[in-house]
Amino acid sequence: MESVSFATLTFDHPAASRPATVTASLHLPVQSNGPAPCMVILTSSAGVQRHREHYYADLLTQAGVAALIVDSFTGRGVRRTVADQTLVSAAQMEGDAFAALALLRRDARLDPTRIGVMGVSKGGVATLNAAIAVRQRWRDGFPHLFDLHVAICPGATAQHRDPTTHGRPMFLMLAARDDYTPAELAVEYANRMRLAGNERIKVKVYGAAHHGWESIGPVFDIKDAENWSCCRNLIEDDGRHFVPALGLALSEPEFQAWARLNCVTRGARAGGGTVALKQRASADFIGFLRSHDFVG
Repeated sequence: MESVSFATLTFDHPAASRPATVTASLHLPVQSNGPAPCMVILTSSAGVQRHREHYYADLLTQAGVAALIVDSFTGRGVRRTVADQTLVSAAQMEGDAFAALALLRRDARLDPTRIGVMGVSKGGVATLNAAIAVRQRWRDGFPHLFDLHVAICPGATAQHRDPTTHGRPMFLMLAARDDYTPAELAVEYANRMRLAGNERIKVKVYGAAHHGWESIGPVFDIKDAENWSCCRNLIEDDGRHFVPALGLALSEPEFQAWARLNCVTRGARAGGGTVALKQRASADFIGFLRSHDFVG
């Protein structure tokens, strides 16, 4: 596999507080018949990990698909956001993904009609957000869209009131034993997106899986994890958070302050993956890409 450093990315996103310099690495398949499809990989709260983001990049390149691993943390002076999710927001990661997309569509080695986005956990949140139609309006004329979305164990406590998407294929890969980003919330969100018009959404719940099943070995406690799984809210078209428990829509700072006092908890479980589970989920992932002509 050829791995090359990618250009420095900058992106001024309306939902981000300021532009940031972001680094990313582009992994190209050794063999390619013409321009290759590509998946942008967004990280979990733990940042770029060998057993997760690099695992998926290797899996993709072996299947003939390029992979761009985006590091949204290091350039912002952050190592992980597990204990404080505000250090780098999912909106900032979403902006980084679209900055990457604009560059990738101009790369002659890649097929500009087959560029998807994927992510685990927090990266999965950004992946889902990238599919929502109202957020494209927030990008104020930005012309590019991803051609496919894969969200692995995404958080779905915050759902857009209007869940209309751009209709691109989506695959939600969920863990039945997830107490960090509960599967039932993502299933609900997928159903709402289907009812809003996108019939190309696939959902699979892995019955024996915990959050972060890419970690093979026993289940472990993430004691400092900031857990938002009880903080249900609806994102309005103006970006405010409607909190059902209050019957009010709050600004982002107001919602963050309220949530930390009323619904955010500490701790979650993760890991517990097996070789068999990881292979089965990987086969499902590649099969989904194949069904949408990302894999030959």
